[in-house]
Amino acid sequence: MISYKLLAEQALAEGVQKLAAGTVVRDQQGRVLMLRRKQDDVLPGLWDYPAGGLNDDEDPRDGAIRELAEETGIHCADIEYARALDFVNTRDRLTRQFVFTCTVPDDTAVSLTEHDAFGWFRPGELPPTSDGYCEVIGWLTHRLAAGWKPASQYLATIDRPMAWACFLVRDEQGRVLGMRNTVDTTRWDWPGGNVEVGASPFDTALREGREEIGLDLLAENPDVVGRQRLIAIIHQQADHVRPVPSIGWVFDGGTLTEEQQARIVLDPAEHSEWRFETEYHWRHFLTPQEYRQDLQVLRAARAGRVLYLQRPVPPEQDFEGIIAFVTNRHGHLLMHHRDQKDGIAWPNHWTPIGGWREGDETSEETAVREVMEEAGITVTDVRPLEGPRHERVGPLSRVLRAVYDGDPEAIRLGDEGQAVEWVPFDKATDRLVPPYLRHYLDLIGT
Repeated sequence: MISYKLLAEQALAEGVQKLAAGTVVRDQQGRVLMLRRKQDDVLPGLWDYPAGGLNDDEDPRDGAIRELAEETGIHCADIEYARALDFVNTRDRLTRQFVFTCTVPDDTAVSLTEHDAFGWFRPGELPPTSDGYCEVIGWLTHRLAAGWKPASQYLATIDRPMAWACFLVRDEQGRVLGMRNTVDTTRWDWPGGNVEVGASPFDTALREGREEIGLDLLAENPDVVGRQRLIAIIHQQADHVRPVPSIGWVFDGGTLTEEQQARIVLDPAEHSEWRFETEYHWRHFLTPQEYRQDLQVLRAARAGRVLYLQRPVPPEQDFEGIIAFVTNRHGHLLMHHRDQKDGIAWPNHWTPIGGWREGDETSEETAVREVMEEAGITVTDVRPLEGPRHERVGPLSRVLRAVYDGDPEAIRLGDEGQAVEWVPFDKATDRLVPPYLRHYLDLIGT
C-alpha cells in the first residue's frame, strides 16, 4: 500500500514549496495524450500532459484524478504511480509533481476546459513541450518497453512483510526484561511493537517503550541507546498463527537500575506485569518457539555484531547450546562443577562441559570454544553423540563427544564454575549430577 500523503509530507520536509500531480494518459497503441495551452495562458502554445497543483492537504493521487477529469473529462480511477518530477515553476517556486499513468481505449472522448487543443502523439514525435515533460514521457516509454511494472502492480508480486521493532533491556544482574501481555496472558513481550506508516524501526521501538513501560529509554540510557545499536534482524515466514510474514529489528535498550525500574509504569491495556529473568529461567514462561527466538536474539547480543536470524530456523542451525562429553585415553570424563547460583542450569551439579552458542558457530565450534574457556584445553574429533535424546535435554541443545590426547594435568578452571576434574567413568555418577548423565555414558560405552 503506497501512502501518497506520506510522500507529500516528505516533499515539504525536504523544502519543496509547491505540490502538483499529473497523469501520462496512453491509449492502446501507446500514444500519449497531450494538451495545448491557450494563448492567454502562462507559456502559451506549450503542450502538456494533464497536470496541475494540489489543493491544501490533498492526496497526490486524488489530485491527479481530479486534474485529469477537470482538464479532459476523462474519469479514470485506475491510475498508477510512476515517478516524481522536480522543477522550478514560473513563480520561481520549487515544485514536485507526482506523475501517474493510465491506459484508456483508443478514441476515448476528450473534453477540454483549460486548453485549446489536444492530440495523441507517439512518444518519439511529441509536440513542443517542456524538457521535464519530455524526460518523463521518455522515461516511462523506455521502462514500459523493458517490462517495467508500476509500483502498486510490482508490490503485488513480492513479499511484503509486517515490520516490528523492540529493545532488549536488562537489569544490573544481566537478567532480561519481559512483560506479560494483557490480551494473550501466556505471552511475554519485550518493549516494542509494529512499525506504523512513516515511522522508522528505531523510532517505533522508542515510541513503544514510552507507551508500554513509561520510560524514554533514550533519555534513560543515552550512551547506549543513542548509538542505535542493532542486535538482530529476524525474518519470520507466514504460518498458521500469523498468516503474513514479518521482519523485526531488535535494538540494545541498555540496563535499568533499581531506581529506573521503580519508575516503570505499564499500560494496563497492553501489559499486566513485568519481571526480569535469566536466559535460562525464561524457558519456564515461554513456548518452545518463543524461547528459541529469545535465545537467538540473546546469542546475537553476545556476538557483538548484527546477526540475521530466520524462522523457521534452518535445520543445521537449529541449536542454541551444547553439551560436550570429553574423554581421554585413560577412560576418564571431563566434568565441570557448576556454580551454586540461581538462574542457571543445574546449579552446584557436576556436569559435562556445556554452554551457549556464540555468533554463527557450528555446534562443533561451540564445543571446542566452551572446552577451552571452561577447562583450558583443546579437544579434537568432535562429533555428535548418536542415540536417543534424554527427555531432560532440551531440543535446542546438541550433545557431542570429543577426545583429548594431551596431558591430563593441563586442565584449568575458567571464569565459570567451582572446579574441573577428570573423573573415571564408573565414578561419574557418584556425585550430584543431572539425570541425563548415565543415559549418555551408556551411549558412549556402546
